[in-house]
Amino acid sequence: MNMRFAFVALALLSATPAAHAQDQAGVAQSSDQCVPTRRVRCPTAAEILAAANAAARQRADDADFAGARHIYAYAPGAIYELIANTNYVSAILLEPGEAVTAIAAGDTTRWMVTEAEAESASAARAVVLVKPMAAGVRTNIIIITDRRTYTIEARVGTSEAYAVEIAWSYPEAAAEHAGAAQADTLNFAYRVRTVRGQTPVWSPARVFDDGARTYVEFAPGVAVREMPPLFVITAEGAELANYRVAGQRLVVDRLFDRAELRMGVRAPVIVRIERHGAPAERRRARRGGRP
Repeated sequence: MNMRFAFVALALLSATPAAHAQDQAGVAQSSDQCVPTRRVRCPTAAEILAAANAAARQRADDADFAGARHIYAYAPGAIYELIANTNYVSAILLEPGEAVTAIAAGDTTRWMVTEAEAESASAARAVVLVKPMAAGVRTNIIIITDRRTYTIEARVGTSEAYAVEIAWSYPEAAAEHAGAAQADTLNFAYRVRTVRGQTPVWSPARVFDDGARTYVEFAPGVAVREMPPLFVITAEGAELANYRVAGQRLVVDRLFDRAELRMGVRAPVIVRIERHGAPAERRRARRGGRP
């Protein structure tokens, strides 16, 4: 069993009310602990795969809009929804200057998928035209370019509504560009460690701040929108942090000395984030304790 999928599936299951009931009944909390017994049911391979896909799926209500254009925030490994209609053509707009190297659709009999090109103010823009040829059908479309890979799930909606256009913003590329210009001003002195449970697949790859905001960054393929809540730890206790999602990052509009990502109820997995040089850390160091 793929450990990556197992952790994603179990994390999703533990985040739902049904899972909480199963947790109380004895569902294992990690794949290493998952030994089937009379009271413990391990997830099947199909359930794990379905949960991983659900975690990666970005629906139309997750997108911003510019007129009738759905604009998703691009993240590697995500699956993007396109709602189509048999009477209309939907357009998939790629980044200006991006060149398509391959397109594949799961159902080429009942779906028309055609590449075209439009001129933009800065460069040629690749456009993929999509139209279903029958009602009630669905398929996936893979678009490979010289910059990235897009995975789209297209389905015919149950009403006249349909996606006129879908496109993407690229916060990761923008952040990398901005980060290169501001590298000297960024503070990467953060420690990330799992303090309860086994290290999950969603453990942050790195954490840094720019003096005003803190950025919690995850590995490619991790569905950031499915992450557990982030709590900032203060002298008064744990406070739920306000943050927004930008690509593979959580952006917190403040600095903090300590925070935690928590998943689960009875036996939660806890990943702690600590800023080096925080007051509590300095006090422990003066007393000779472990940071």
